[in-house]
Amino acid sequence: AMATLPAVSPHLHLPVQSGSDRILKRMRRGYTADDYRAAIVRLRKALPDVALTTDVIVGFPSETEDEFEMTRALMEEVRVDNAYIFKYSPRPDTPAASWDDDVSDAEKMRRNQVLLADQEVRGVSINEGFVGKTVDVLVEGVSLRNETRWSGRSGGNKIVVFPPVSGVTPGDLCRVRIERAMAQTLYGQVAGNEEQE
Repeated sequence: AMATLPAVSPHLHLPVQSGSDRILKRMRRGYTADDYRAAIVRLRKALPDVALTTDVIVGFPSETEDEFEMTRALMEEVRVDNAYIFKYSPRPDTPAASWDDDVSDAEKMRRNQVLLADQEVRGVSINEGFVGKTVDVLVEGVSLRNETRWSGRSGGNKIVVFPPVSGVTPGDLCRVRIERAMAQTLYGQVAGNEEQE
């Protein structure tokens, strides 16, 4: 459907949680790391420009350093556009809540920061591919971080920031030529208004 229906956004959030099959089994995820890899291959074959995001949990009970490195390697292999990376904490009424939370808070924080830094580098690399291109943007309104700019979302769910343009209002679709890229944000000008700053 994503590959053939223009109304369907080419973005999919596909949580992986871990690159370790043992940890995935303990999480009762119902898939392996290889299943996840195969799903990514199928998605990109059907829709080469699909934007993918994921969730990862570090420090799940009994996660070893080697298993953390499996997650890190999988993340580098599949190269998703963005990742929401969380430190494990017990949740009531889950099987894991009764297990020994044996990964220290300091180690959870270290693993979290390592994955965030890795994803920052990947995000910049992926988003730099948009520089010089023009993308459709659903206008949301004033940027949360800069009141002199507006922002919206691309079809791939990327935040796009641009100077406001007369006649463009929230809810409009506009074309934005991308001039600069950060790990999670694209910056540009509404097409036809590049001379404005």
